[in-house]
Amino acid sequence: MDRDSIERTLRRIGLPVAAAIVALGIGGVLVATLGQSPLAAAQTVIQAGFSCSPGYCNVGGSLTLAAPIILTALGAVVALRTGLFSIGQEGQYALGGLAAAVVGYGILLPAGIHPIVCLAAAGAVGAIWGVIPAILKIYLGVNELIITIVLNAIAGLLVDFLVNYPLRAEASTVGYTHVVAETARLPLFDISTKFGVSFLIAIVAVIGVWFFLSRTTAGYEQRMSGEATLFARYSGMSSTGSVLRAGLLGGALAGIGGGVQVLGVNYRVIEGFSDGTGFTGLTAAILGGTTAIGAAIAGVLYAGITVGAVNGLQIVLGVPREIGSTVLALMIVLIAVQAPLLTRLERWIDRRRANRRHDAAAELTVEKGTA
Repeated sequence: MDRDSIERTLRRIGLPVAAAIVALGIGGVLVATLGQSPLAAAQTVIQAGFSCSPGYCNVGGSLTLAAPIILTALGAVVALRTGLFSIGQEGQYALGGLAAAVVGYGILLPAGIHPIVCLAAAGAVGAIWGVIPAILKIYLGVNELIITIVLNAIAGLLVDFLVNYPLRAEASTVGYTHVVAETARLPLFDISTKFGVSFLIAIVAVIGVWFFLSRTTAGYEQRMSGEATLFARYSGMSSTGSVLRAGLLGGALAGIGGGVQVLGVNYRVIEGFSDGTGFTGLTAAILGGTTAIGAAIAGVLYAGITVGAVNGLQIVLGVPREIGSTVLALMIVLIAVQAPLLTRLERWIDRRRANRRHDAAAELTVEKGTA
């Protein structure tokens, strides 16, 4: 591995780790201002989010929550690594979950096939929604950030309309669809936490995305389109194909994230299903250095801290659970700040090195002239 690769890896891993340490330190200070010990709070969060006892396995709940986060994070990783700055995972997640629910209760299939068809529908709908900003960017020059924000809002409103009117199961204060059939539900390993096959699907997706981006020709084109645009262009790589592929694949992954949430946990889509999971996945992707494995680790940590903040900080210690969200938000802010600071530091170091070389050359010239 050459020096540039080592520095790139250290930067991609080191920045999130440093941000996490600083953010946790700030969170400890916030906990201390409420009269609680930061160490006791950290221990409570870890126990509530990552422990496992004979009666109840807390880590199972964290991994259940992590599955859709990881899948939406992978969708963001594929898009961001390609240079498609899409933040549309929330809308893709919501529509994918609705598609899985409709197929889950509207079509009768055998138990072994039904979940696969439901997830395929979720991925297809997510892919369609995800490729829209890619098409608009390529052929019309529309900014993908703006269009994905708009598409997220449209998707949320569309899901709420559908579950309240044409797909509503029965009259109630909150709209919701019919419950998916038993044959469509993903198998569970632990009924109390609903930990099951949904997390295994997320892990398989992590391996698949890592292999695609790191070990395939198409994945290399994806990465070069985002990291070295000019090199990709002059090497004959199709940036159009890479962006379209990123929209389709990223949208499909986020859509499947909504599908596993419906088939493995909710079993129906309720009004307000668009609850921010897609944005959480985007956060995990950034915290993970926009790598598949890093996003998976960040997704599990995010889920564990969230569960620990609710079941540990709030219930056990009486500390507001929002502190957990604050710590996670601080990590993102610190990563965003560290990147330009690191760039300026590297430029300063380069100038110092150049000045030293210049001074050394001048001294050598003077010595030769004296001689």
